[in-house]
Amino acid sequence: FGGINIIFAGDFAQLPPVVDSKLFSRAPNKSGSDTALKAMQGRLLWLSVDTVVILTQVMRQGGDSNASFVELLNRLRLGQCTLDDHRALNQQLAENIQPDWSSKEWATAPLIVTENAIKDAYNQRATEAFAQRTGRAL
Repeated sequence: FGGINIIFAGDFAQLPPVVDSKLFSRAPNKSGSDTALKAMQGRLLWLSVDTVVILTQVMRQGGDSNASFVELLNRLRLGQCTLDDHRALNQQLAENIQPDWSSKEWATAPLIVTENAIKDAYNQRATEAFAQRTGRAL
């Protein structure tokens, strides 16, 4: 890679490979197509990796208090959610919670939304709460 450090990150349990085969499997004998060429380039890139560090400990959701949430996430990544998992995740939907935008917890909380209109509405509410909290005009 020309002396440049590159970090590959991912979860092999979440999504299937973009092409038919995994980068670390033997390359199929296909030739000619653009997809086959890109698959071969990806495999060659993968084979040039000489150092691999496998992370085995969850750090972001670490601690005993988050153990059940980590277990939920592991079931989710494998597509094995239970009804209780579904209920727990639904409780976190924006329509089921009323954020206190003036609290420190919500001031820096990341929100994941699917539409710009929802993002804009949250940003507007957070901006108004910030202005009120700091005594600044919008």
